[in-house]
Order: sequence, then structure tokens, then C-alpha cells
Amino acid sequence: MSVQKEKEYVLYKNLKFIWDKKSFLIIVPLLICLITGAVSYFISDHQYVGKAVFYTSTLKKDHLTEPDLMDAMYKAENKNVEVDFSVPKNRRVQIKVNGDKKTDVEQELKSLSEKYNADLMADYKLRYDLTEKPLKDYKKRLEEVDKSLQPYYEKVDANQDQLFDKDLLLGFATKEQIAHEYVTSVNRMETDLEFFVEPELISTGIEKSDNYFIQNAFIALVLSFFFTLLGLMLWRYTREARGELNNG
Repeated sequence: MSVQKEKEYVLYKNLKFIWDKKSFLIIVPLLICLITGAVSYFISDHQYVGKAVFYTSTLKKDHLTEPDLMDAMYKAENKNVEVDFSVPKNRRVQIKVNGDKKTDVEQELKSLSEKYNADLMADYKLRYDLTEKPLKDYKKRLEEVDKSLQPYYEKVDANQDQLFDKDLLLGFATKEQIAHEYVTSVNRMETDLEFFVEPELISTGIEKSDNYFIQNAFIALVLSFFFTLLGLMLWRYTREARGELNNG
């Protein structure tokens, strides 16, 4: 066969050689895929991840919303777990617990969630009380002012067809101004209380951590298939080159 004919059938020969060695393209990638998957599964540092997400409402205290400060404030009781605090979005705080044992993760997540929730509610109650107490005081004073205005109303009604006394008008205006200020303050505080929303636990759960078994196995399968194919081509080239050199 001429050299020209040899060149024309190079692709066919390559394909035929690969087909003859197809078992390598099946066994080798699958074997590497299984080994990679097994390694990914067994070398995973943490098997369980527990997460609790809290809605912090209008909380503004840094030690309850800043991850660095929370790390210092809330220490893990169990040394076999790792704890991480984060703020995934506005007015949200996430507590994440990693550990090899599910029971350790459950206990630590429950303990930290209870402590944090108690601190959230304590801060909420403090802010609510600091707004509600003045509101009660202002309402009480408003009632007293309203009562003190009754005599002025009676005197004004009694003098409808006469010139009003200057002192009477001045006292009436002063009392009305005080009453207006109290009403304004009461309305503002009542509005503030209406917008007070309690913090709450939005979600909590524990699941197995992702050891990327499927991803790693798939990548290993693709790469091993490619390198096995490359190895087969190199094998064929080496074999033919050696044959030509021996016959040359």
C-alpha cells in the first residue's frame, strides 16, 4: 500500500484501534470515578451541618448582629463542633454548627438558638417597655390636662356674649397647647409601638454536609476518559513508530 493510501486511512485506523481497546475507555474512567467519589466521601471534614436563621426585627445592638462580636459572646460548649455566625441579608442572622456527630450538632444548635433567642427577646422587651412606659405617662398627663380644661370650657360658654377675660384666654390657650403636645407625643409613640415586631426564629434544621461526591465523580469521569483516550492514541503511535523503526 502506498504512503498516500496509508495517510488516507489514518483516521480509520485510529478509530479501529480505539474500538478494539474500548474496554480501557470503560473500565479505567469508571474505576477512577469510583475511587475519586470514595475519597471525597471519606475525607469530608464535617458530616452534619445545622442552621438556624433568626429575624432580628429592628434590633440595633452590635453584639447581637455583628458576626465577630457574636463569636466572642457565644462560645460553643461542645469542642467537637464548629460554630459560625453570619448575616445573610438585612435583619437576618444565621447560626451554623458543623460537626461529625448529628447529636453534637443538634445539642449545640439548640443551646445557641435558645440563648440567642432569649437575648433577642430581652432586647425587644426593653425597647418596647422604654416606649410603652412614657406613652402611659403621657396619656395620664393628657387626661389631667383635659380635666383642667373643663373649667375653661365652662367659663368660655358662660361668656359667649361678653368680652373674654385676657387671663382666661391666656390660660385656655396655654392648656390647649399643652394638650396638643401630649396628643402629638401619644400618637407618635402609639405609631412606634404598632411598628414594633417581635424577633423570631424563621427556620432551623440539620442536614448532611455536601461532600461533592457527585461533582467530583463526574469531573473525574470526564477527565479520566479524556486522558485514557489520549493514552490509547499515544500507545498506538508508539507501537507503530517502534514497528517502523524495527523494519527500517
